[in-house]
Amino acid sequence: MLVKKVFLHGIHDTKNWVISPIKWNGGDWLIFGGVSAATGALIAWGDQPVYDFVHTQHNPFLDRLSPAIEPMGHVYLVASISAFFIHGVLAKNNYSIETSLIASESFILNTILVQTVKNTLCRNRPNDYGTTNPHQWNGPFFKGNSFFSGHTSAAFSVASVYAYRYRETVWVPVLSYGLATLCGLQRIYDNRHWTSDVLFGAAAGTVTGIFLCKQWEKNTIRFYPTLLPEGAGLSMTIPILYK
Repeated sequence: MLVKKVFLHGIHDTKNWVISPIKWNGGDWLIFGGVSAATGALIAWGDQPVYDFVHTQHNPFLDRLSPAIEPMGHVYLVASISAFFIHGVLAKNNYSIETSLIASESFILNTILVQTVKNTLCRNRPNDYGTTNPHQWNGPFFKGNSFFSGHTSAAFSVASVYAYRYRETVWVPVLSYGLATLCGLQRIYDNRHWTSDVLFGAAAGTVTGIFLCKQWEKNTIRFYPTLLPEGAGLSMTIPILYK
């Protein structure tokens, strides 16, 4: 029953996330337009110069450091989400449990968005097929999965949740967004993505995470550790009607 209710809550959030552009206001469209314009400018004029510059900055120290940063876009995220959940259960902290669930939702929805766009546009990566052409777009379901950066977007989709939920603790947003930015820089350094891939991925992940945080503020699930004759468990309360 607990899993079912959490799942239905996630379905509700997913529906609102999908249709959210319909409800955007002028400020939302202004942000979207700004990010799109910046991404377009990088594609047209910036990706190649940045690639050429970064290619000259490779050195043994950064080459050894890069593989340690790469998991920030997947394994480390899962570990951090699990840590929040475990802490919430052990410390009887509902806020930590909620944070882990929001971050999980954000990670999953962002991954769906990334894969949809990647398989539709099929942009070549900087190191694909011996080419460094940032304007190579192959169209739906062909070779190429560069736009936009999945690692970067995933990192920001989770980092934005932590940053928003703990925004009153100054170092949390700084650390969260700082590590996510480091993940994006690693993708550029490792020739896995163009700068425009990373910029758009960061924006998409951030928007997804903050949107879901606000959704949960409207429809909060509360978890309470319980002791039963059969053992320990979790009980849950959830609003019957969504606002």
